[in-house]
Amino acid sequence: MFVQGRIAFLKTELGITDAQAPVWDAYAEAMKGNFVNMQGLRQAMRAAFDAETPVARLDAHIGVLESRAATLKAMQKPLADLYAALSEAQKQKANDLMTGMGCMM
Repeated sequence: MFVQGRIAFLKTELGITDAQAPVWDAYAEAMKGNFVNMQGLRQAMRAAFDAETPVARLDAHIGVLESRAATLKAMQKPLADLYAALSEAQKQKANDLMTGMGCMM
């Protein structure tokens, strides 16, 4: 699975220490939830395109956006906690490596 590889890559590149493991683990779980949400949203968007009326399409689109926003908000604290626990050198790497919504890219 892509997300497992991304998590392993980031952990190695950032040099996560044993002391940072608890905040890292919380962030990794949030990343997994983000990935699952993104997969579900793709399916929901396809269903939205098949809706028969513009109102139904708009309702479906709003639902997708609300779900995405909720998932990103759920990632905010784990990411902030992890970032706060990083050394300055690790933060510099994180600034380069952790990009995109939910840092999945």
